[in-house]
Amino acid sequence: MKKLIAFFLICMLLFTAAACASNAQPTDTRRGELTVYYDNALTKDLMAYFQANQNCTVTGTLLDDETDYAAITEKSGVALLKDEAIVQKLKDAGWTETEDWTEKQKGTNESMFNFTVLQSPANTETAKKASKLLTDWLVGDGSYERTITTVSGSCSCKREQTTVTVTSDAPELMKDAHFAKLINP
Repeated sequence: MKKLIAFFLICMLLFTAAACASNAQPTDTRRGELTVYYDNALTKDLMAYFQANQNCTVTGTLLDDETDYAAITEKSGVALLKDEAIVQKLKDAGWTETEDWTEKQKGTNESMFNFTVLQSPANTETAKKASKLLTDWLVGDGSYERTITTVSGSCSCKREQTTVTVTSDAPELMKDAHFAKLINP
């Protein structure tokens, strides 16, 4: 009988916890989606940090000798490039340099990663907004406020909302030895 009562109490607590958790509403919405083309494999690692820091979904593609530049020009995206030959191939295909940076940000880019940032001619407004998130993040200017909801308590389901400001971690990543090959010499 004691086992039956204990089992019943455990089930009741589990159902209470499940009901409490099921009432939680997701507050995590992505800030954008962006396809990023790059010519240095290390840029993929950098984009993982951007994705996590700025809450933006990134699909990355490494450009190489077999890349069909006409095909990628028909797609929305941004290119983060180091190789001037690839920059020229994309410009010949209709890509243009980003207009998202201020003069100060251009100078900061030159002293940090020194990427050439090109925009696809097929970019939609959504891609342009996500591109701005990327360019701001690259120079350390990207920040936004995010509300985090925590749920505590077993029966009361106490919810607390905290607003935090998330700022770009790119300047710190620039100092990391892992990204040394991306830094402007």
